[in-house]
Amino acid sequence: MFSDPDAIIMDSSMKLTVHKYFDDEGLTLSHSTTTLELGRDLAHAASSNLGWRKPSVSFNKRLFELKHDRLYQFSASPPQVGIPAPRTHAPKDWGVPSSDEEALALEALEEFLHLELEAPHARSAQKRPAPQDLLPDIRDSQSRQTARSSTYEVSLEPPTKRPRYDAASLSNLIPQPHYVPGPSGGFRPLDSERLKPYRKNQPSLITPFDLASANLFFNTFYNRAAWLIPVRGSLPWDDATCATILAPPQVPQGDDTPLPSGPAPLRDGISRITWTHHSIVHFWEFLIAIQQAKNLGLISIGFHSAPSDTAFTLDPTAESGNRPVQPAHAEGSTNLSDGFSDQVRHAQLEATDFIKVYHDTKYSFYLRNILDAYQYVPEATASEKRHPADCEIAGLMTKIRLLRLARLVIVDDRSRAVLLS
Repeated sequence: MFSDPDAIIMDSSMKLTVHKYFDDEGLTLSHSTTTLELGRDLAHAASSNLGWRKPSVSFNKRLFELKHDRLYQFSASPPQVGIPAPRTHAPKDWGVPSSDEEALALEALEEFLHLELEAPHARSAQKRPAPQDLLPDIRDSQSRQTARSSTYEVSLEPPTKRPRYDAASLSNLIPQPHYVPGPSGGFRPLDSERLKPYRKNQPSLITPFDLASANLFFNTFYNRAAWLIPVRGSLPWDDATCATILAPPQVPQGDDTPLPSGPAPLRDGISRITWTHHSIVHFWEFLIAIQQAKNLGLISIGFHSAPSDTAFTLDPTAESGNRPVQPAHAEGSTNLSDGFSDQVRHAQLEATDFIKVYHDTKYSFYLRNILDAYQYVPEATASEKRHPADCEIAGLMTKIRLLRLARLVIVDDRSRAVLLS
């Protein structure tokens, strides 16, 4: 295809330029006036907004043949679809009788189908068989009673009670003094045949300690350290086990007395210990017995209670149950200055109830293994039927391991955290 220079015509009135193209097989020239009129009609038809228009001058219709079944319409209005008017129901006046269309007979209604519902944990009642001569007389009544009982029978088990957490001060829970120094002498040598170091959890170092500095700390002969056991709240180190304490029952409840439990998983790998008042006192007496046994060197015990004005949240879905409302701790603690982060950590630690067990570093992991093996025996467990998590049954006695697989923090003599184990 090429353009004929003689076929380029200008129309000054419409400012129109018409190009006419010819096949290179047969080149025929047409009159310039006819070509201009054809171009003017095509331009007017394309630019007019009056709808479809058929040009008055004939032209080659093959140029406008549809291909691939495609059809286009330019500037077309959407069709109008008639919408029936909604039927309105005018309410009748009070006392006007119903019409025949509104009255329905029960026989004309469809039969209602339903499923027989039974309450969960429903127990089927066992009855003695009736004599054969009485069966025809009571068969109908039994069938009606069975249909009613299968629908309305409920479980006789009592509903689960929501635990109550203790938010009061614990300063008077453990007998005074709250610091018990160790004995002065008479210590026995370590029995490595009976006592083994703790190896159930992989230790996690805490900054600024690394592997070399931690090994140096534990292998120095005269170094002292302390294990921190949470009683209520969260210790200010990531992944450390937190704790909560249940409120004592207001009246004796017998078998319904709440029991403590060992570390239970929460979220993000954190676990939580649930204490009771009696279990904390029992654990304190257990630590004093270890101290007086003199098998692990000089051991001192301290109990830190949070200030009485510490506010606690009692939401059981929170990470630590009744955790103290502590100062905000930024996630990117590495960006904080050492002095400021230590102040925040110290404030969090002061708002937490915990027990501190001082000892020589050469006995650290032997002592940690004894803490893991600690067992709490609830009061009057002879008729106890409830078995919480991390409990062992020996005969009729329930033994609960409150520190089994807990993630405890060990600190040096300057209260700097060394590792989690």
